[in-house]
Amino acid sequence: MMRCAPLLSVLLVSLAVQQVSAQKKTQLAPRPNAPVAKQEILKLTGNKEAELSKDVQILWLYGPEDHRGGEHDYIRIKELFVPMLKTVPRVTVDEAFRFPSQAQFDKADVLIQFLHMPDLTAEQLQMYKSFVERGGGVVSIHESCIMRPAKRAGQYAECIGCSWKGNKESKWSKFDHSYPLFLNTKHPAFVGLPRLIRFNDESYWNLITRDNVEAIGAIAPQSLESKVSFSDVLKSEDARSHAFWAYQSGKGRVFGTTTGHYTYTYFDPMYRLLLMRGLAWTLNEDPAPFMPLVFQGITNDKGLVGTTDSMLDYKNRKR
Repeated sequence: MMRCAPLLSVLLVSLAVQQVSAQKKTQLAPRPNAPVAKQEILKLTGNKEAELSKDVQILWLYGPEDHRGGEHDYIRIKELFVPMLKTVPRVTVDEAFRFPSQAQFDKADVLIQFLHMPDLTAEQLQMYKSFVERGGGVVSIHESCIMRPAKRAGQYAECIGCSWKGNKESKWSKFDHSYPLFLNTKHPAFVGLPRLIRFNDESYWNLITRDNVEAIGAIAPQSLESKVSFSDVLKSEDARSHAFWAYQSGKGRVFGTTTGHYTYTYFDPMYRLLLMRGLAWTLNEDPAPFMPLVFQGITNDKGLVGTTDSMLDYKNRKR
C-alpha cells in the first residue's frame, strides 16, 4: 500500500494536468463572437453621411496563404475587402502581390498589407521607407510585421514602426475573452470607442519598436479592467503590448496591429470598426465614409451583425 502511494500521486497529478490542458484548449478553440444588434454598433459608427475630402488611391498588398484554412487567408481577405473599399466614393483600389512596384508606390495614398512579408532587399526597404516619409499611409495587419530572416528587421521597423525580432525574443499567443483588448481611447483613431473589446484571436508582442511608436492597444488579463488608465495596463507584467500601434515617420502615418489571425475576425463588426478607424487616421480623414463597411455583407434580416461560422473549412491558395 505504501509503495502504491507515490504512483497514485503521480497519476492524480497527470490527470489534473490533462484536465487543465483540455480546458485551455477548449477555451482557446477558434470561435467567432456572437453577432451583435446593428443598433448597438451604430452607437459607435454613427449614421452620418459624409464624403472623403479628396480622392484616395488604396494599394492592397497580399501574398501566398501559408496556414491551414481559416488562418492567414491573405487572398481570401483581399477578395473580401477590395470590392468593399471600391464602394466608398472617391476611393480607387489597386493590388500588389508580395511587394509593390515603384510605380504603384508613386500612385498610392495608403498601403493596406496583410501577408507574411518576404525578405526585402535594401532597395525595397528604401522604397518602402521613402513612401511613408513622403506622406504615404500604411495599415499593417497581423503577420505583416514579420519578415524572415530577421537580420534586416530593424530596417523594416523604420518603415512601419514595429517588426518581429525573431522566434527567440518576440512572442505570440492565442487569446480569448479572458484576455481582452484594451484600447487607448485618447488616441484619435480610437476616441469614443469602448475601453476594452473582446475577441478570440492571436497577437504578437516583444517586437522591435521605433522610439516614436505609440502602443494604442494591448492584450491583457481581464483582472486589469479596474485599472484607471491605458498606461496602467501597459505597465502590467502580463500585458501584451503593441496589439495595435500608431507610428509617424516624416509626413506618413502607420496604423498597425498584430491581431487578425482568424478569417472570422474580419467578419466581426467591432474588428472592422477598428480597421476602418485606423485607415481613416492614416489618411487624416473623417472615418464616417468608411463606416458602412462595418456592416457590409454581415448584417442579417434580424438586424444582427457578425458571423457564427468559424470559417475553417477552406483550402489555402498560393496566388
